[in-house]
Amino acid sequence: MDILSILLLFIYSMVILLILVYISPLLSAFMMIVVPIACVYILPEETISFLSTMQFSYAGVQIYNLHILLLIWSAFIGIIAYAEVVTWYLLRETAAKPAKNEASPTQGEQPKTLFFKVKDFLEKLIKILKGEKIKAKP
Repeated sequence: MDILSILLLFIYSMVILLILVYISPLLSAFMMIVVPIACVYILPEETISFLSTMQFSYAGVQIYNLHILLLIWSAFIGIIAYAEVVTWYLLRETAAKPAKNEASPTQGEQPKTLFFKVKDFLEKLIKILKGEKIKAKP
């Protein structure tokens, strides 16, 4: 095993984890993808040789640094997705239930077109990304 490779992957993981916890899950996902791609563009030969370094072999299966990087990515993508879903769930508000009237509640409302549905979705998405609470439908 190459200790320098393991140390470099450990530092990469810790930086992504610190960004995830202290700054933003979306920024950590962005950095998780951009850093290796930037390394490939800046130092292509060294990066390819680093990712193709074999760490160990178990029962005839060779494990390279690329496999370890993919393991780190899959773990962090799961954590980021979970964090975003929990954040969305905690930021939503339940709307007050309207009182039941004898008249149908849809008499005065017109059916929404696709344009207005997309516009409402984008407005809610922007509010969520800003960290504001949104009102959920009952």
